Amino acid sequence: MIKFPFLLIGFAALSMMTTQAQSVLPNGDFEQADSAHPGKPAHWDLPDGLGVKWTDAPMINGSPAHGKAIRMDTSVSEKALVESYTKAGLTQWVFPHPQGNAIAETYGLSLYSEAIPLVPGKTYRVTFDYLAEKGTSGKLWFRAYRNVEGEKKRAYEGTIDCSGGPAWKQFTGLFHPTKHTADATEFKVMLYAFYPAGVAWFDNIKVEAFDEAPSPQAP
Repeated sequence: MIKFPFLLIGFAALSMMTTQAQSVLPNGDFEQADSAHPGKPAHWDLPDGLGVKWTDAPMINGSPAHGKAIRMDTSVSEKALVESYTKAGLTQWVFPHPQGNAIAETYGLSLYSEAIPLVPGKTYRVTFDYLAEKGTSGKLWFRAYRNVEGEKKRAYEGTIDCSGGPAWKQFTGLFHPTKHTADATEFKVMLYAFYPAGVAWFDNIKVEAFDEAPSPQAP
């Protein structure tokens, strides 16, 4: 009889490790266009169209089709990016003295999701797919914000480093934003690629919220 409690605990632990919650981040697979701006993925910032593109993912033998994805080319120069940002109407990125060298050597490239409300006490598990055509390194940033005198200020952040070759690879990380900053109210995901100069792809970003920490290895 005393074996039953241990069996129940084992089943509960296994269930928790394999639980999959619905993603709280909309359009993490980039398949939906913004109804007001067809050239922009819904719920994400506008890509400039040169350094950062929203486009069809490359076809890789042996990998499932990925449809639309985010492409970042860090070999593009700062000068070329200034021209591209101006053409696209992007004003939040400023290069004081743009140079002709690759953006990989200075700022790198990024793309933000829209802000998503945080639930106090939740653990957030982020999974995503990454591909690097020339070994380009990337990061996914999980950034939480709080209200400070009527303005949103960054209060917490964590990263998932990603690298690899010309094949899709999945990465996973756990974040505990309100454990560290109780008054954080929302979060954004930032995709980032930098060095060495080359092309990186992001797709299938999923953000799941749990009452307790799930297994970081679980998909």
